[in-house]
Amino acid sequence: MSIHARPLSASFGVEVIDFDPNNITDEVKQATKLLFENHQLVLFRNAGVTEDQHLALVKAVGPISTTDEIMKDGRQFTYISNVHTDGRVPNGELFYHSDHMFLNEPLKGISLYSIEAPEHGGETRFLNAAKAYQAMPEDLKKRIEGLSARHVYDYNANRGDQRPDPTKLSNKVDTAIYPLVWHHPESGTPLLYISRLFTTEVIGLSREDSNQLLDDLFAYLDTIGDDYTHKWKSGDLIIWDNLHLQHARNDFPPTERRALRRVPIALGTS
Repeated sequence: MSIHARPLSASFGVEVIDFDPNNITDEVKQATKLLFENHQLVLFRNAGVTEDQHLALVKAVGPISTTDEIMKDGRQFTYISNVHTDGRVPNGELFYHSDHMFLNEPLKGISLYSIEAPEHGGETRFLNAAKAYQAMPEDLKKRIEGLSARHVYDYNANRGDQRPDPTKLSNKVDTAIYPLVWHHPESGTPLLYISRLFTTEVIGLSREDSNQLLDDLFAYLDTIGDDYTHKWKSGDLIIWDNLHLQHARNDFPPTERRALRRVPIALGTS
């Protein structure tokens, strides 16, 4: 079985067509891996996959990550859900981010499979962090050259729709420092690596100068806008490069049901 795909956006992503979940051959797995490497996002609309079929496609791209505490008990996926009792980040908006920016072991990729989708809202938006750096004005590029930033997740306080306050962190935080222009550890591509959701400060600058630089960077990102927005339907499956791309979530009514199966992908060979 050959695999056919068509472009999804101007700068990244492909949509696989004529996908048969009951015929996931080695050829299909290899094609999925190549599409991921070349286009950073692979969409299977109405894939209708089982847990095992979902995992088979993901493992073709890379090994499943166990860096998250909830994955250390041998689990291979979690739920992003307001339906499941153990669902995570169940409701509300999420600012643009790459998952695990606040850990020393970043995720290579993420896969989400839609079990239930809200009728209104809840879309996942994507931004190309590589394109964002490439298109950045030269004066702003010079201002961030050689600088690094701290990224923090406060398990007691973080909200998806507010920037973290570095002066009010609890004693339960994860934090990591990365260059503002970070090179993808596998492809070497330079990426603009900041996030309203996690980035608290630029290392080596005064608080005032750090805040000003971050404000300018976020304002620049706002001028770029979304590269692709996905309106979920039950059965949709996406695998994307968590470093090359950042993602955000639109708010949706808490009365609506939203459930996705999430598989994190670790850096390393499959």
